[in-house]
This record gives sequence, structure tokens and C-alpha cells, in this order.
Amino acid sequence: MRKNLLLLLGLLSFLVVSCEFDDEDPVYYSYTLGVVKGNTASEFMIQTDSMHLLKPVAYPNNYTIKDGTRVFIQYVVEKEIKDEQIAYDYEVKIAAIDNIFTKDIKIADDVLRDTIGNDPVSISYLSTANDFLTVEFSFFGDSKTHYFDLVYDDKNQKKEGFITLDFHHDVNGDYQTRNYGGIISFPISHLQVDGQEIVKILFTSKKMDGTPFEKELEYKYSSEEDDVIEE
Repeated sequence: MRKNLLLLLGLLSFLVVSCEFDDEDPVYYSYTLGVVKGNTASEFMIQTDSMHLLKPVAYPNNYTIKDGTRVFIQYVVEKEIKDEQIAYDYEVKIAAIDNIFTKDIKIADDVLRDTIGNDPVSISYLSTANDFLTVEFSFFGDSKTHYFDLVYDDKNQKKEGFITLDFHHDVNGDYQTRNYGGIISFPISHLQVDGQEIVKILFTSKKMDGTPFEKELEYKYSSEEDDVIEE
């Protein structure tokens, strides 16, 4: 996974919490997306998008633990666990943890088709992992709130064997003066089909030059991430 994932800069900023380590030796950080497991300090673990289970032994003391929260973490591996009797894979120190904004996929109806925005957006990163479709993107704006949605439209399915999902951007009448970035994770477990192990997704949006952007993705149930990076 790219180590320089943008974390909702500017208009779509995250609450970022971090801590300092006292080690004098150089610290080499790793970065990952994941999902919080547990609601208390004793239960707290993180299921990464590469399907490793991390046990934090240090983390920012002002972070609120909540099961199911989508997160991006900066961490150091303290110990690899090789005992099969222990459920997790690594003990880690978390230097910074950011909650990732999540949003349900919308189902198109006549009202939504007539009102949803369709402004340009640049897609830089896509992944399907941990039962989420994660989108990293950039856009131009100024001071107003922009809106982003992933939409399923049964009247706009573009390729046989694929579920077409359209990523929409609404500039909300804002000026296009500065470049911003963001990340949103959309839950996709409801797309699973009994008897199948993979769902094929056709992700679409409008590029900055106004032309269509399309990318084929595979959602493999509960497997490690399928990354697609577009610069």
C-alpha cells in the first residue's frame, strides 16, 4: 500500500491523534488502513487491510476505541507473534491513528438521478479490503463543503458480470481555487452473493478533463486488499 495516503486535507479534515516514543534509536514507521476490533483497552486490536491482526501496546491516550471504526495508522512493530495459541500477529506501538470517514452506498431513484452532483474529481487510489471499498481522491475547491457519494443505479449497469458503482462529486457552488484531497471508505459486504467468493465491480467517475474514468475491481470476501493506484 502507498505510504503517502492523503488523510482528508482541508475541507474534509480528520481528527488526528498522535503520541511520541522515547526511543533514542531511529524509528521506522509502517502505515496501513484497518478496522478497530473491541471497545476497551484490553480488547483493542486492529485488523489491517492485509488481514494481519495487530495488538497495540502503546497508542495515543486520547484515542477513543470503538469497535468497527475504520482507521489509518502509523505504527512500529514491537514483536512478531509466532505462537499459534495467540490470536494476533504483531504487537505494535501506534504513533498516530486517524479515523477514516465511512459512508453507505446510495441507491439511485428518480429524485437522486435528478439532483446528485456530477462534478470532476481525480481518483488516486482504490482498494477493496476488510469489506470496504476505499477511495482516495483530489479535487479543487475554496471554502464550501463538497459532497461525495458512491451510487448504485440499476438503470446504469455498464458491463455484464460487474456491479457498476458511480462516484459522484458535488462542488456545492464553490470556487475552484485550491487543491484538496480526501479518503472515504464505503461498506460493501452487502454486495456479497451466496455461492460466490468474488464480486466484480466497475468503478466509474468523471475525470478532471470531463472524460469518464473507469476501473475494474475485484472484491474478494474477507481477503487481503486488492489495490489499484491511479496517478
